[in-house]
Amino acid sequence: MSMEQNTPAPRRGLSLRLLLGASLALNLLVVGLAIGAALRFGGPEGARRPSPVLGATMYRELPREDRRAVREAMRDTPQDRGPDRKATTREVAQLLRATPFDAAALETLLQEHAVRRSDWQSLANAALLEQLGQMSEAERAAYADRIEDSLSRKRNTEKTHSEKRD
Repeated sequence: MSMEQNTPAPRRGLSLRLLLGASLALNLLVVGLAIGAALRFGGPEGARRPSPVLGATMYRELPREDRRAVREAMRDTPQDRGPDRKATTREVAQLLRATPFDAAALETLLQEHAVRRSDWQSLANAALLEQLGQMSEAERAAYADRIEDSLSRKRNTEKTHSEKRD
């Protein structure tokens, strides 16, 4: 008899697989964190998302019940929404693929879209102004403070991230 038959096989299989699985999970976690940080904080200065528009900031800082009232007012307002976004996007793609390219047709489509967006923005502004008109002086002052705080939070976040890069 040889010695190999009497020696039990090493039982490293399970523990080695567990160790490799943990290592893979840790590597995926690190990669996920890096990608998440890049998406959240942006890359070089030019690659950052623009600051939120004023209307979005004003809406976001409204109290919850006031945001609900603005949404309901927008929902109840009759508006010619025109074709849906998917249909408009398909039409843009068709115009871009057309031979010969018809720049005038694309310009007309883009202008119609801009008018619809402008009309929607006007309706949203009117609904927002109506809500603000119903607030007391103290509520409007507190609302103004929240808007300013939102701006300073954004500015502080940007400073912190730019200081870390320097």
